[in-house]
Amino acid sequence: MNVTKDTASDRNVPVPAKTKSKKPEKSEDEIAVDSLMGEIEEDLRGEELSKLWKQYGNLVIGAGLAVVVAVAGWQLWRQNQDQQRVEAAQQYEAAVKLIQDGKLDDAMTAYASLAEKKGQVYAALAQLQKAALALQKTDVPGALAAYKVLADDEKADPLFRDLARVLRALHGLDTENPLELEASLKPLLDPSNAFSPSATELSALLANKQGDTPRAITIAEGLAKDANAPAGVRQRAEELAAVFKTGSVPTPVAPTPAPVAK
Repeated sequence: MNVTKDTASDRNVPVPAKTKSKKPEKSEDEIAVDSLMGEIEEDLRGEELSKLWKQYGNLVIGAGLAVVVAVAGWQLWRQNQDQQRVEAAQQYEAAVKLIQDGKLDDAMTAYASLAEKKGQVYAALAQLQKAALALQKTDVPGALAAYKVLADDEKADPLFRDLARVLRALHGLDTENPLELEASLKPLLDPSNAFSPSATELSALLANKQGDTPRAITIAEGLAKDANAPAGVRQRAEELAAVFKTGSVPTPVAPTPAPVAK
């Protein structure tokens, strides 16, 4: 026996439509209170913004001005740097002209003045030329001092600093402390350094100067087998190792000082 569910639709009984509940209308007093609260809220917002602007407005203006000043300062700094490079180049050329005219003392003074502007390329070149002039005048201590100043100049290009270390070690072999000179060359012994072969060759000579001939031989033999070293350096290193074993050390053949510009 089938039982069917009796529904209102089956009996064609109309279902009452849902009606939205009406919100009670606000009284005039309530409307007036809402309006007043809205005005007060707007005033509070405006007052808060006013307080914030009074408190931080100067900072905002200051920050904006700081950006403008920073940009202007950067532009002026670049222009000044460009002008300084131009002036340095002119001073360097003037010093070269003095050498060409045979005025070596005046050239030395000009190079010394330019060398004081540390951090500039022309200052480093001037320091090297100053040392070269000192050597030309047989002033070895003066040349060594110039090389040391450049080697210790943290603002100078690392390439110039490394060259100064090599040249100082080369020309200071007979007068400077060999232990100190060898220590100054250690950063250059990295195979990635352009002066590594020269620094290694000088290190062998300096080790021998300290009386440590076995270590000097080891360094020289290692350099002779270094496939990355120039052929001429490897050949010298092989000859140097042989000489160390005999107890006679020849005059080193290493990078020459920067030539005096002519």
